[in-house]
Amino acid sequence: MAIKRVGVDIGGTHVRVAEVEFSGKGAAARGRGTLTGYAEVPLPRGAVQAGEVVDVSGVGNAIRQAAQDAVISVKDAHVGVGSANVVVREIELPALPMPQLKSSLPFHVQETLPMSVDEVLLDFYPTGEKELESSKVVRGIMVAAPKSTVTQNLLAVEAAGLRPKMVDLAGFALLRSQYTEDVMAGGVAFVDIGARLTTVVITSHGVPRLVRTLPQGGQDLTDAVAGSLQISAVEAEEVKIQMGLGGRAVPGREAAIDPLAQSARALVEGVRNTFVYFASSNPGEAPAHVVMTGGGSLLNGLGQYLASATRLPVRYGNAFARVALGKKVRPEVVQGLEVRAAVPIGLAFGEAS
Repeated sequence: MAIKRVGVDIGGTHVRVAEVEFSGKGAAARGRGTLTGYAEVPLPRGAVQAGEVVDVSGVGNAIRQAAQDAVISVKDAHVGVGSANVVVREIELPALPMPQLKSSLPFHVQETLPMSVDEVLLDFYPTGEKELESSKVVRGIMVAAPKSTVTQNLLAVEAAGLRPKMVDLAGFALLRSQYTEDVMAGGVAFVDIGARLTTVVITSHGVPRLVRTLPQGGQDLTDAVAGSLQISAVEAEEVKIQMGLGGRAVPGREAAIDPLAQSARALVEGVRNTFVYFASSNPGEAPAHVVMTGGGSLLNGLGQYLASATRLPVRYGNAFARVALGKKVRPEVVQGLEVRAAVPIGLAFGEAS
C-alpha cells in the first residue's frame, strides 16, 4: 500500500513543501520514493528571523500557497526545525530501553543546557553502543529545541491548513535526503548554506556525529554588498551574483569587493572551525570530503573558497538522489533545485514514531 508524506521547510526567505510517495510502511528508511509534488514560495521580509518564525500569519499564508502550488494530496506534515537556539550534542548515556532512556534525558542533560529543561523539547537519536568495564553505554545525538521555537513553527503550519504530525531536526533531514552509497562512504561533511543560517552535519559511514547551526548565510553576503553600496537588497543580490568571489568587479561597484569577501570569509571560517572542532574531539575521524547544498552555495567561487580553506574536495549535493519524479511534477519545475530542496524532501523521508 502506497503512502504519502509531506515535508515543510521554513527557511529564512522561502518556505518549501515536498510531497513524497512510498511503496509501503518502512520504505522510507533506506529506500527510494517518488516526488509527487514540490513548490517554494518567498516569505514576507522579516517573517522569519534567525530561524524563528515571528510572523505566523505571513508564514502560514506562504505555506498554504506552496501546498496549493505543489498540489499535495495529504494534510499531515513533517515540520523542520533548525535555528542557532536548538542545542545539538553527541552524548553517551547508560544503556536502557529507549522509552526509559528518553524519559531520563532531563536528569542527564540539565546541567549542560543553556536554558531550563522545562523550556525545551528533548529528544535522543542513538547512533551506537560502547562496552565499558562494568556497563554498556549508548552513544547518540541529543536535541534540545526551545518550546517557543517549535510552537511558532507548528502554529504557522496549522495556519496553512495542514496537520503537523512530526517535528524533525532540519540537519537530519538534510542528511536523509542524500543517503546514497557513494555519499555515505567514510566521513562526509554536509554544508547547507541558507539565507540566514548554515547547517553543518558531519557523518561517519552515514551516521550523524555532529550537527551545528551557524548564524550566517547567503543573505548576510547580500547585506554586506547592500551596505557598502547603499542599494536595495534586490539590487545587492544581483551585484553579488554578478561579482562572485574572486571575480571581476562590476563597473561602479568596486566598493563592494572587500565587504563581500569579508562576509564570505566569516561564513567559511565558521564552517572550517566546526571541522577543526570535530577533528580535535574525534582523532582519525575527520571528514574526507564536503557535500554543499542550499541556495547560498550557488555563489560563484564559494565552493572553491571552502575547498581551499578546509583543504577538502567540495561538490554539490543532490536533493533528488532518492526520488523519481512523479507524473504531476514537470522536470522544468524542479530543474536547478538539486541544492535547494534537500531539507523538505528529507523531512518527507522521516518516519513518525
